[in-house]
Amino acid sequence: MRTDVSNWLTACAIAAVPGLLHARQSESPPARGAWALQASTRVAPGTYERTPTPAHEGEPACLIRIERRTGLVLDLGGAHLRGAAPDTPQDRLDGYAIYLTDCRDVVVRGGTLSGVRGGIVAERCDGLRIENVRFDGNFAQRLRSTLAAEDEGDWLRPHDNDHGEWLAHYGAAISLTNCESPVVSGCRVRHGQNGILLTRSNNARIFDNDASFLSGWGIALYRSSGNLIARNRCDYCVRGYSHERYWRGQDSAGILLFERCSNNLIAENSAVCGGDGLFLYAGEDLVEGHARARGEADPGGSDRNLIYRNDFSFAVANGIETTFSRDNRAIENRASGCRQHGLWAGYSSRMLVARNDFRDAGGAGISIEHGQECALVGNLLERCAIGLELYWDEDPHYVSGPFGRFGDSSSRDHLVLDNSFAENDVDIAIERSTGLAFGNNIIAAEQSELSIRDLVLAEGLASGELEPKEHLRGVLGRLPSGRIQSSSVRPALSELPAEWAGKLEVELNALPGSTRPFDPARRHPGLESIHMGQWGPWDFESGEPRPELRPVGGLFAAASWRARWFSWSAGPDPRGNAEAQAQWRALAEDAAVELDVRTWLDPWADERDVHAAVGDERFGLLAATSLELEAGRYRLRVESDDGVRVRVDGTPRLEDWSWHPLTRSEVLLELPSGRHTFEVEYFQIDGAAALTLDLLRL
Repeated sequence: MRTDVSNWLTACAIAAVPGLLHARQSESPPARGAWALQASTRVAPGTYERTPTPAHEGEPACLIRIERRTGLVLDLGGAHLRGAAPDTPQDRLDGYAIYLTDCRDVVVRGGTLSGVRGGIVAERCDGLRIENVRFDGNFAQRLRSTLAAEDEGDWLRPHDNDHGEWLAHYGAAISLTNCESPVVSGCRVRHGQNGILLTRSNNARIFDNDASFLSGWGIALYRSSGNLIARNRCDYCVRGYSHERYWRGQDSAGILLFERCSNNLIAENSAVCGGDGLFLYAGEDLVEGHARARGEADPGGSDRNLIYRNDFSFAVANGIETTFSRDNRAIENRASGCRQHGLWAGYSSRMLVARNDFRDAGGAGISIEHGQECALVGNLLERCAIGLELYWDEDPHYVSGPFGRFGDSSSRDHLVLDNSFAENDVDIAIERSTGLAFGNNIIAAEQSELSIRDLVLAEGLASGELEPKEHLRGVLGRLPSGRIQSSSVRPALSELPAEWAGKLEVELNALPGSTRPFDPARRHPGLESIHMGQWGPWDFESGEPRPELRPVGGLFAAASWRARWFSWSAGPDPRGNAEAQAQWRALAEDAAVELDVRTWLDPWADERDVHAAVGDERFGLLAATSLELEAGRYRLRVESDDGVRVRVDGTPRLEDWSWHPLTRSEVLLELPSGRHTFEVEYFQIDGAAALTLDLLRL
């Protein structure tokens, strides 16, 4: 089966609209009120700072409104439209720069838009063309994570967008809703949260754009199909990362496809150093059963997408994540150096993963949980913690939920052919997966330790002369390293079955665009180049100074703690009764170390001398500080391992006085104006140790 993309590529050459702009002289926006355009307009060069206002009662606030126009051209040229003063915090920006509704074949080109929640927002505008517009300094949420710990409140929620939640909550440079065949080319987005959003918009051509260094998504699709996303740069679309401390991503991504986005072509883009490089999810209609509840007999997910020759390297989470969907293809992509997985394809079926570079993954090069009938062909799985991971596990929410009740949630019938395994910690980790077929894989290690437990031939096959493990051997007769258990295999393959071979053939002809962000030889600075500030990742390419994240400790960052550390290796145990706790607390009178400290990154206050003095086990800490605070509500958050207790003005307000793993606890405080005292007691027993304290004004 050849890939025919002629419908994606038709009319990619954008011709200039003749004569329209010459009919009018350059104009300036009105000093106040929304500018309702009725005819083609060229905006005079200059910077225009205006407060977005509604053109009509009940309508969104905007600077320029275009309504029910056909063929109109808006040329912003050298104009800079700004919706707020440059020093306005980004989370206070609101309104739209340009708002279009019910238009056809309108063109917006040139200029710069900043200081708004939405740069260009269009609804029901078919044939809209947006060309060479710059977006800089628009809406972004203030990140609450610190260098020491992530804040779960920073997680995005892409699941909800049927009522415009993406734009309302997160903002965007460009937001297109219910638009048929739009074209977006040559645009540049910086210093914001999201780049280009497509919602229920089909047959779009999005190419030659640069939406990088954002704190959300570079290009995001929701219920949008048949689109061409080619030759765009969406690098450093990331949040939820602190180098060598945590790597969460928080659902940020260079390219996002969410909720039944099918038949899209994603080709020759660069989305390196993102939360995910590409994140594809079937959607709540399928996974939570909403479509069946509406009467659909066999609802699909985000299916039949072609992900071809993109660079998704150095993702904080996964280079490519595809979930709950079928018949997708990932061919000739690079996703090397990813902190978690090169590819994670949970609950994916009939997916072709071929000729990709998944080297140097911190987790698995390829990981498929609860997947069926996937073909993994000719991939580089080298220098990973796990080369290939296939498994079924207890996952009651999905296995026993709406998806599992109507669909297949087994792990079965994967083909593993012609892949290269070298220098992995382990080559394979396979559990409760049936009907697997291996063949012609290159296993570099001459001697491999392979743990085998309960491995059999697939049901219905005669045992023959070969043991099941023999069907795992590579071209040089070598077994992969790692483990396989509670699984079954089929006889080894010598070549790719014809049904899969046809899906490898890709004919793209000429993609639109002149940029070539995908370069197999390109060298990346790596994950260590990601530095987060309170509004998003540092755009180090611009020459701007490196930003600071919210201070560790929040309001405690301005505090000085008087701290005393002591050993209790000979007792008493702080978990005892009140008398034992008092005796334990009295040990601080002969403290091993007493210091004034500024921040709590760990229970030793990040001080080597303290660590050397009290060690890793059975030590205690008493610390106190005071802060001058305004009247209001505050959130006190503590991460601990092991026991912790916090008193505020002498009253216990937060306590987890137990031996426990890393645990986050928080409490809301209503405090009057004045100086307040905070006292911390902490004990460590053994194993891991953790202590961070954070105080935020609500």
